[in-house]
Amino acid sequence: MASPRVLLVGAGAVGLVYGRHLQIGGADVHFYVRAKYARETAEGFAMYNLNHSHKPVRFDGFGVHTQLEAVAQQAWDQVWLCISSTALAGDWLAPFLEATGPATLISLQPGLFDQERLRDLVGVERLVTGLISFSSWHAPLPGESRPEPGFAYWHPPLAQSRFDGPRASSIVASLKAGACPAAAGGALSSSTRGTAMLLPIIAAMEVGGWSFAGLRMPEQLTIAAQAIQQASVISSQRIGLSPGPLKLVARPLVIAGLSRLAPRIAPFDIERFFQVHFTKVGAQTLQGLTDWITEGERIGLPTDAIATLRTSLIRVRGQSTTGSDSRG
Repeated sequence: MASPRVLLVGAGAVGLVYGRHLQIGGADVHFYVRAKYARETAEGFAMYNLNHSHKPVRFDGFGVHTQLEAVAQQAWDQVWLCISSTALAGDWLAPFLEATGPATLISLQPGLFDQERLRDLVGVERLVTGLISFSSWHAPLPGESRPEPGFAYWHPPLAQSRFDGPRASSIVASLKAGACPAAAGGALSSSTRGTAMLLPIIAAMEVGGWSFAGLRMPEQLTIAAQAIQQASVISSQRIGLSPGPLKLVARPLVIAGLSRLAPRIAPFDIERFFQVHFTKVGAQTLQGLTDWITEGERIGLPTDAIATLRTSLIRVRGQSTTGSDSRG
């Protein structure tokens, strides 16, 4: 079988991890980035796979593109959207997807309406929905020490990137060839439930000062648990699934227990990771809460806890951008 030609949109923490594993598996890897990032991307990156070593490995030898015309002139087998849900907005997406021809489109976006929008643009046959299975970040995190700046990532035990769609098996094969844990099936359901669990916790952590101790404050735990319950029902109903185990997991004591367990398992400062990563994609967090409220109101389901969490998040962000300790 010929090596696939792969174009990844975005050379951030997620795109670089998938790109490196695809390249290891023999794929011809290219990145599509904004012009201001082209030179930095072309120089390559130090990558830290914490499942194997804390020493950096060089990732380079890939193509870099900034112009749609150049993309349209080439044939692609796979196109990966390694960007946030909010980055899909704007008038760039439809012309870009048209320029990539019949290539398989891999979407990693967790937004409630993202997959439906992409299906409308490219059809069911061409779309593969993916679930990211790892944590990745620009290293070093604050307080970390690394031999050189780069990107670090870690796959939790038994975690696999999952993919749904008619062409999912070819994507899984490409990743497995590059030693990336991957499996076909379960991506949409796992992403839906995982997002409904994680995003309210992230929002509550931000409101609580980006700490697990802040999350464990009784008021934060209660509103996070209620928001998870509401989000899981809304999301599951939209895609025709039951909320599954989230009804049992979305309890204050369980969330508090998970918040104490996570730092013991992760081989990095997971609090700082959450702060750095989810500050960067903060617009996606807010949009996710908004989408649940919009959909819940449309179908007549409760959204009061989600709305309360969203209001608190907006208030805290307003204070952080006007106060002396602003993160910018």
